[in-house]
Amino acid sequence: MLFPEVDEKATKERVDSLLKNYHKIRRLSGMPIEQKVTATYSLDPKSFTGMNSSAIESGTIKKLDSVSLYRDINAAINTLDAYYGERIYVKYINSTRFYDYEVFSAEQISEATYYREVG
Repeated sequence: MLFPEVDEKATKERVDSLLKNYHKIRRLSGMPIEQKVTATYSLDPKSFTGMNSSAIESGTIKKLDSVSLYRDINAAINTLDAYYGERIYVKYINSTRFYDYEVFSAEQISEATYYREVG
């Protein structure tokens, strides 16, 4: 077999959860990383795992991860046919949140067709 089997249901669920977080990813990708100015005092012992846990470093890693994820999502949507790309845009990316029934009513398609195409 050239390609491994794909669990379509699990893939749809992962894509749905990822796209539901699209606005958060977009916000994080443009969020400036600011250094903490005040001192932090803690009674908890420091972890000596050999890993740096500075706030700046973890913030930078989050930003880079979200920038990469944001670009990947947009590239994937841009490779779709315009019809399906618009469906994804209306359901997940549009700044105005619509209920599913509002979308398929406005587009004058049946509920079954909508869920078959979008998931």
